[in-house]
Amino acid sequence: MRLSHNIASLEIYKSQMKVSQKQSTALSRISSGYKVSCAKDDPNAIAQSERTRMQIRGFQMAAQNNQDGVSMLQTAEGGLDGMTQMLQRIRELTVQAGSSANSPEDRKNIQSEIDQMVKGIGDIVNNTEFNGKAVLNKTKLDPTDIGEAVNLDMQIGANSGDSVKIPIYDLSPGKLAIEGSGALAGKSINDINIEAGGTSIDDALTIVDNAIDKVVNVRSKYGSLENRFEGTLNDVNEISDTMENVDSSLRDADIAKEMMEYSKDNILIDAANAMMAQTNKFPQDVLQILQNVRSK
Repeated sequence: MRLSHNIASLEIYKSQMKVSQKQSTALSRISSGYKVSCAKDDPNAIAQSERTRMQIRGFQMAAQNNQDGVSMLQTAEGGLDGMTQMLQRIRELTVQAGSSANSPEDRKNIQSEIDQMVKGIGDIVNNTEFNGKAVLNKTKLDPTDIGEAVNLDMQIGANSGDSVKIPIYDLSPGKLAIEGSGALAGKSINDINIEAGGTSIDDALTIVDNAIDKVVNVRSKYGSLENRFEGTLNDVNEISDTMENVDSSLRDADIAKEMMEYSKDNILIDAANAMMAQTNKFPQDVLQILQNVRSK
């Protein structure tokens, strides 16, 4: 037994401080919901978590980009549908003009409606935009480009190289022309004139059919791209959800486990307090021995 140093009490105090630190950690995890809130808690886990979160945020933004791509193509599809309806009407009028029962005045009226349809197609091409970008007239995007289409890059994934090109064509009436070197080469719906002495019905139908084919081909390409964007959107959302689960396993605290640790540490602290009260009596026991020696 020692008087100057109460070794037993110091040992209990040291153990109690360790348990208090553990209890403080458990309480911090319970209150924050994180088992890893800073690098010192688990350097490896924090690095994995941050890399995972980088991917998660990238996938979330990629999902938004895919949705923007779908919306852009749906806008283009709306314009192309209007163009198709107008071209079909031009074809109907052209067939109607082929009737020998029509008078010159009838043909003039039919031509007037055809002209209005052609102007309507031009309006659709010039005015169909998504967020200020023309989707049916590449000339408005890049007047200097002489290629078939101007390609817009759309990032659809979280990593480098995960992008898709959206081709923007010039579908103005003058560009819906017949290609090649035949007699009708370069003729477009702008050149249709079914009045007397104008375009023959056969030639007019050939020109209109060519324009319809061009518009339908673009609609088909955009439809395929839209399906791709929607499929990628679903995949990106699923991957993002899976990685959220991975990040949760790295960083989130198991509240039930932490509550169990907190309760256990609380009992140990109470036990240490009781034992410390006992060990603090050791100096008094020494004095009692000295008093007994003195009395003898």
